[in-house]
Amino acid sequence: MHYFRKYTLLIVLLSLTTIGYSQTARRIVSLAPSVTNMIYLMGAQDKLVGCTNYCLEGVKDKKSIVASAIEVNVEKVLLLKPDVVFATSLTKPSVKDAMKKLGIKVISFKSASSYNEICEQFMLISKYAGREPLARNIVKSQKGRLDSLKALIPPGKRPKVFFEIGAKPLFTAVPNTFMHDFIVQAGGVNISTDITTGAITRENVLLKNPDAIVIVTMGIVGNEEKATWEKYKSLSATKNGKVFTVDPYKSCGPNPVTFIDVLEELITKLYK
Repeated sequence: MHYFRKYTLLIVLLSLTTIGYSQTARRIVSLAPSVTNMIYLMGAQDKLVGCTNYCLEGVKDKKSIVASAIEVNVEKVLLLKPDVVFATSLTKPSVKDAMKKLGIKVISFKSASSYNEICEQFMLISKYAGREPLARNIVKSQKGRLDSLKALIPPGKRPKVFFEIGAKPLFTAVPNTFMHDFIVQAGGVNISTDITTGAITRENVLLKNPDAIVIVTMGIVGNEEKATWEKYKSLSATKNGKVFTVDPYKSCGPNPVTFIDVLEELITKLYK
């Protein structure tokens, strides 16, 4: 109710409550870097009027900044007169409810649990953006690329993989996440299937003795983590020369193309 009272005057001025929404939107606000990335991939950036300060493409193009990773300026969103707002589970439920009460159409995505779900979300966004045929061709092309990459995996090879996505504290990919799906699609075995929160100790990793360690932490932290793991000379990943980093931007918020880019890198480094 707080937001509703605060913006009642704006509703009247903008007449948002009387606007009917067609499925194809002319004005889109994205509250997630991954969604913004998909909008650019399908060439619909001309429809993007607002985004977060973590949406690199949008910031570069000087789109209106309406949110941080979590906090949303509802007034700014309202003033942009969006036909649809794409939100995620990081967006507070109270904020999503407030925007809906103000007559704004909100589509909320949960974090994708697999490559297939990433493609499904991409296709849904394309319907609202009016780019469905192009998006369908992109997905078809990338799934063909996926099949070709999986054919390169040596028969019988099932390397144990530790996928590190945070260093302080140590954090890893767990089942039912798209990062876990990176490991599965690359033909590996996730050593962290027995945990649910993602938090793990270094001792636990050493005990499970992975054949490869993939690090997605950024910059100097990633390099420090690589050096730390390589100090354990008896660790299989160290002996195999399989401690490596991957692009955090592509791997942490992938679209149908960048997921396959990361997967290609994983397959190349795991089996070379």
